[in-house]
This record gives sequence, structure tokens and C-alpha cells, in this order.
Amino acid sequence: MQWKVAILLLVTSCAGTSQAADLDFSSAADFARMEILLRDDQGAHPDFAQLSVTLTPEATARAKAISREALGQPLNLSINGQHISTTTVHSELGGLLRIVMPRPVAKSLLPTLIE
Repeated sequence: MQWKVAILLLVTSCAGTSQAADLDFSSAADFARMEILLRDDQGAHPDFAQLSVTLTPEATARAKAISREALGQPLNLSINGQHISTTTVHSELGGLLRIVMPRPVAKSLLPTLIE
């Protein structure tokens, strides 16, 4: 089985939030597996943390549908009610996501992932 990996980077976007699609995840309901890399001084983004997620089948279907509809448009990503990033959708998302975020965002998100 081939996995499609989507990398969502936090970007500063001037687009209005009313035009952006919203993709909201609950870590308890939507994540079948998650791993977090808090620091990688040798990586491409040393000042960022990385959350790798395998979505449940239901969350995968939702991510595919929302991203397909939002191709070329902004997408707001939220996890457990916390806004993580806004990025432009360049391709349909799959069931394996790699979400890169600044450490302060990861610091506030981490407790919600453990609950």
C-alpha cells in the first residue's frame, strides 16, 4: 500500500479566513497513531516540531474530501480546537500527515494530545 505524505507547514497567509476551508481533527477520535519530534537540530526545520499522524479511515476520507474541494485555496488546520496552521492546498491529502509547527504551538498542543 502506498502512503501519500502531506507536509503542512505553518505559513503566513494574507488570504481572508472566510475563504479558507477548515480541517478540524480530534486526536482522540481521528488519529490512529501519532508521533512527535520535538527537536532535530540537523533537520530541515530545526526551530520547528513535527507531528506525524496516521489518520483513522473516517478521518482520511474527510481529509481527502475537504482537501479535494479546496485545491489551490487556503486550508485552516486545527487539532483539538487549537489552530495549528493555514496553508494552500496543492494536492489531495491522504491518511498519513506530517505537520510541522513552531515549538510554541507544539508546546501548547502537546498536553491536549496526551489527554
